[in-house]
Amino acid sequence: MELFIESIRSLVANKLRTFLSMLGIIIGVTAMIAVVSIGEGATASITERISSLGSNVFMITPGFSGGSGGRAYVNLSDVLTKKDVENIATLCPSIKGVTPLIQQRFSVKYGTNNTSAQIYAIYPDFFQILDLDLESGRMINQKDIDDYAKVGVIGKDIANDLFGTDNALGKTVYMTVSVGNTNKTIPVQIVGTLVQTGSKLMYNPDKMLIIPFTTAEGRIVNTRGSVSTILASAISPEASERASLEIDQVLYMRLHDSTKYSVTSQDSILGAVSEVTGIMNIFLGSIAAISLLVGGIGIMNIMLVSVSERTREIGIKKALGATRKRILMEFLVESVTITFIAGVLGVLLGIGLSKAVEIAASAYELKTQVTWDSILIAFGTASLIGLFFGIYPASKASKLSPLEALRYE
Repeated sequence: MELFIESIRSLVANKLRTFLSMLGIIIGVTAMIAVVSIGEGATASITERISSLGSNVFMITPGFSGGSGGRAYVNLSDVLTKKDVENIATLCPSIKGVTPLIQQRFSVKYGTNNTSAQIYAIYPDFFQILDLDLESGRMINQKDIDDYAKVGVIGKDIANDLFGTDNALGKTVYMTVSVGNTNKTIPVQIVGTLVQTGSKLMYNPDKMLIIPFTTAEGRIVNTRGSVSTILASAISPEASERASLEIDQVLYMRLHDSTKYSVTSQDSILGAVSEVTGIMNIFLGSIAAISLLVGGIGIMNIMLVSVSERTREIGIKKALGATRKRILMEFLVESVTITFIAGVLGVLLGIGLSKAVEIAASAYELKTQVTWDSILIAFGTASLIGLFFGIYPASKASKLSPLEALRYE
């Protein structure tokens, strides 16, 4: 306790030197906690969005061709067809729902209001697959598909942009579609509005205008029967693996080449996301750790200066009977005390910075997560660095000869 009090007295007597000693550790601990909390929060946010549908949703997308003999990989955008959708629906007993997707961005207008919207052309199973609920009206049904109906279901954000607080049901919006060098306007009557949901899988229903697949195929884009993406869902999470194998078998029977398509489950997306975010967290944490290392070197330099300034004081203490161990412990305690105080300040600043980032990025729904693990790792690392880099100056001070120290000016 006596050593600690003496260390505090010495630190207070040299406020500027103490602050400079602490600065590197403060910055390092702050950076480490903030970086880790932002990384953890981003991972949790992405995982929550992807996991919102359960583990029984699949995305079937075109594969790639080429890539050998110096050739570049080419996306097979026209490899999937409506026939594949029909085959998956009829030949895969573990599949509950399946829909093709045509996705385009068009300008949509109502009165004087105009906005850019993601237009999704779908089959009725789309709503069940993404687990979408209606706020009012109805969903796209099979009759709409058969009749090439100019009807649509609108997401909450697009509805707010176009109609404000007014009810969108029954109103007609106009899509502007480019055809060659000309634009044509297509009317779409709103028959349903969606409950606000936020992102689901890789889609955001709040920003969608959903129309029948046949309407888009026959009146907007000529796909010649091809589809860009197929969404499917298994009858249960337990049947997901079996459903994936069934889809793969159906597609392989037609294409005879597994590289021409890709069946991606939600679990595989989560695995890839976890791997990428894990690597990023380690990378960013390493950068923050370098800051701690620099802070430790700063402590060592300042402590060496302190030893030089207090050489005569050390000589007097030794002449009065202070042992080498006493001098060694005095400087070690001083070094660890600096690090401890800097670590506490760094933790508080790190938590504050994390919350500030969360507030600043609220529009992107980013939540930061300050965990006890990150605090303990940052604080523990800082303490070890303070101890490590305090050993050499403390050892140097303890080895000073009393006579040489007393003669030192």
